[in-house]
Amino acid sequence: MNTFARRMMVLGLLASLSAAPVSLALAAQSAPKAPFTQLTSQTAAEKTAQARARALVKEFYAVRLGTLWAAFTPEVKQQWGTFEGFTQYRQTGVQQFGAERELVGEKTFTENGFTFYIRSATFEKVPQLVWAVTFGFDESGQISEFDITLEHDRTDDQVALSRMELGAF
Repeated sequence: MNTFARRMMVLGLLASLSAAPVSLALAAQSAPKAPFTQLTSQTAAEKTAQARARALVKEFYAVRLGTLWAAFTPEVKQQWGTFEGFTQYRQTGVQQFGAERELVGEKTFTENGFTFYIRSATFEKVPQLVWAVTFGFDESGQISEFDITLEHDRTDDQVALSRMELGAF
């Protein structure tokens, strides 16, 4: 499966994970927030992917990127450019968003021979935005997909939304 098709599949899954009926959304406003849990049992590959991705995301957050970069397939490295560029990207993320504040949820699944781990979280400097970090592992264990996408915007304040769109945050 090519990179574009995998990315569309992952983005479709993210959209379905963040969509919920209005009644559930209203109930969630009054209930304490807890990470969503995986409803199905995990395969051995999914358990391995989850453990490995959790370790890699900790290194990513700490801007220790060597192990992650080494695990990327050549195609993923090409998408990010150079190791120095990837490092600069991560350092900018730390400056703009800060540390992980809330783990919203985790999910693993297997599709077409690839095992995916998605970690949804908010960050200190913009806690109303839920970001999804996606790791896709191929059959050899290399990272064939690595994306960070906006999963959900919890902002109700339209002025704040406008400021974010203008890059004021």
